[in-house]
Parts: sequence; C-alpha cells; structure tokens
Amino acid sequence: MSDNEFVPSEAAVAAAFDFAELTVPPDRLAEHYEIYSSTLALIRKASVPDLGETVPAIGFNARWQ
Repeated sequence: MSDNEFVPSEAAVAAAFDFAELTVPPDRLAEHYEIYSSTLALIRKASVPDLGETVPAIGFNARWQ
C-alpha cells in the first residue's frame, strides 16, 4: 500500500469486529492483522465517496404483471 492509503489500526479492526458482533480473540487478531486491515482498506477504497450521486430507486415496481 502507498503512504496515502487508509490503513486501519489494530484497535480499529477490533472495533469493526465488535460492531459486527464477531468474537475474535486478541491473539488471532494479532496473528491475522495484516489480512484483516488490508481487507478493510479495500472495502473503504471501493465504497462510494458521495452518496449524493446515487440515483434513487423510485421507478422500481416489485409486482408481477
């Protein structure tokens, strides 16, 4: 990763697991921190920066006709 890319700290990764109600022991978190942090960094990179550009789904009609 380059210097300007987001890299979550170990505490941030632990907080993400806590928020998702996933129990990850501290030793496992420390062992796999690089994998978890790079996955969270990819998710953040792929997320839409401005939701104002999202087109609303008003035209969707779920009925069978």
